[in-house]
Amino acid sequence: MGEEEIIALRTAKLERLRSRGIDPYPTHSHPSHTTRQALDLLESRDQSPDPVTIAGRITAMRHMGKATFLDLRDGSGRIQTYLKQDILGPETYETLHDLDIGDFLGVRGPLFRTKTGEPTVQVEALTVLAKALRAPPEKWHGLQDVEVRYRQRYLDLMANTEVRDAFLARSRIITAIRRFLDGRGFLEVETPVLQPAA
Repeated sequence: MGEEEIIALRTAKLERLRSRGIDPYPTHSHPSHTTRQALDLLESRDQSPDPVTIAGRITAMRHMGKATFLDLRDGSGRIQTYLKQDILGPETYETLHDLDIGDFLGVRGPLFRTKTGEPTVQVEALTVLAKALRAPPEKWHGLQDVEVRYRQRYLDLMANTEVRDAFLARSRIITAIRRFLDGRGFLEVETPVLQPAA
């Protein structure tokens, strides 16, 4: 399927969301936890009866009749979510048919572990935070085109975990160096950086 067809299909899903009274681009979201914080909370106990609210990008979808598993990824990691029609209700559950990989979703519910030990959010409420009209890079092939990787860093950071980890490490190192030097009274001065012309 070509990019034009994908955009047309996703735009039709966007219009279906709007026709149901769902704002596909709300102005705010209030997550109570990051994915990492939710996972840490679950590590401290087997179940969390208190609901957590998490927001993230859908990276995987597995439909199984009246139940669906979605993987959500935020800046701190990935967590599985479990959505049941019995809990959400048929109307809300129907919303899942208009979601795609790459969309942003907010979910609320208690944490538990599946029989296989996978940390999971039992979704009691969901909010569409952003409908993606373009498909993200293919998960298994990553982003191979070097030119696209350098010109569209946001795609590279989304598709390649190693690149994202390298950027995070670089940011933490620079922050630590700044903190160290600032603590000793040094002043940071911005100067032009010369680079060879490509």
